[in-house]
Amino acid sequence: MLWLSTSLLVVAFPLWWALVGFFRRVPTENISYAVKDGWCAAGTEGIGAHCFGDFQLPRILLDLPTFWPSGEMKVAYSPTSLIPHVAAKGLEGIGLGVRGSLLVFLVVMGIAMSIPAFLTAIKGAPGARGPLPVLLFFAAAAPVLVALDRGNSAGFAVPLILLFAFYAGRDPRWVAPMAVVAAAAVRPQFILLAVALLAFRRTKDALAAVGGAVALTGLSFLVWPGNPAHNIQAWWTNLTGYGASTGPVRDINNVSAGRAVDVLGRIVEQGPSYVGSVGRAMENFALAHATIPGAALLIACIAGFVLRRGSIPRPIVIVIAVALPALVPGLSFNYYLTFAVVVAALICGPSSPADLQRGERASVGLLEGLSPTRAAHRYWAWLLLVTTAFTLAPLVIGPSRVGYTPIMGSVGLLWSVVCIAPLAWGAVHLTVRYMSAMRST
Repeated sequence: MLWLSTSLLVVAFPLWWALVGFFRRVPTENISYAVKDGWCAAGTEGIGAHCFGDFQLPRILLDLPTFWPSGEMKVAYSPTSLIPHVAAKGLEGIGLGVRGSLLVFLVVMGIAMSIPAFLTAIKGAPGARGPLPVLLFFAAAAPVLVALDRGNSAGFAVPLILLFAFYAGRDPRWVAPMAVVAAAAVRPQFILLAVALLAFRRTKDALAAVGGAVALTGLSFLVWPGNPAHNIQAWWTNLTGYGASTGPVRDINNVSAGRAVDVLGRIVEQGPSYVGSVGRAMENFALAHATIPGAALLIACIAGFVLRRGSIPRPIVIVIAVALPALVPGLSFNYYLTFAVVVAALICGPSSPADLQRGERASVGLLEGLSPTRAAHRYWAWLLLVTTAFTLAPLVIGPSRVGYTPIMGSVGLLWSVVCIAPLAWGAVHLTVRYMSAMRST
């Protein structure tokens, strides 16, 4: 994991140098969005001319009579999601100004996103200890850079995802559901983490997590200024229509399963005429029905986790669960790939609460939960390693349009394969077992 990530980082440096020197491009714009993205009024830029649009947009909307507009722009934030922005607004009001409140916001979120890297550096496997994980899993990790570049508060969910991954299916059993509730308070889609609890035979915990997240969101509207019923209706309209005003799937940094179908369709389109027509049909379907692939993936996960509960290896359950919030929505921006930071940290250890107490003993990494004698497990482990490394590497392939990086779509496709592959072989296993039972009777 460390060697592969380091190699990709070494490759990334000359690519960024070429962008800056030869193509005269701002390198951050090739993995993220425009420095001047239109959300900053003159004099309110965060650092230099940089806008940090996902920080600026909420602070603008907080001054309006309703936070959830009814026009083309859709805002999916719930009141609990706005806690960091309300806090920043308060700091701005007591004299720090826009730049001061932004710096506090970015520093606190940066600390939150750095926790998996520092835990690995301090308590990881012996070969992973030291400054290298801090560089690879934090300071130079592409999703972390994008989250900071946008000033997007989704980064606050990283330690909560890590906490969930530590305690899912373990005691004390209340920790994992509480982590789901807290993560869903940062962004609603993190409620999907609860799906993993089904695989660990903890259905009551899953229901408690979902119920707690829904209840917390509902209660937050009661304390939000304005009419709670009107605000809930406006938020729900924005949430269900999120992404509709952003443009086609392929024109933005979308890493969802819907985008993965589009990318796969374009690959298949290069084949012979009949195969190419199938690829074009896949592209058209993904553009017209961006939410269906994610919904199908979620249904398949729930079915697989319920049918094979208790028998799926822990690494597979955890990886699929933390990836679902990025893959299921029809529109999922590239800063949601920060879950890969958690996966990388779990691979290099620590991967359980007990690992934090091991001192100088080697940590048991996430992949130790797989069977080394099963070929399917070995292939999946290597696929996970490669996908995680490519996700974290700040690679840029030539000068691309601002707000659209082709490699991000490929990364989304890889994570979709990481999730679908074990579900597929689980379905084959169940089918074979069912057929054997039928023959024996």
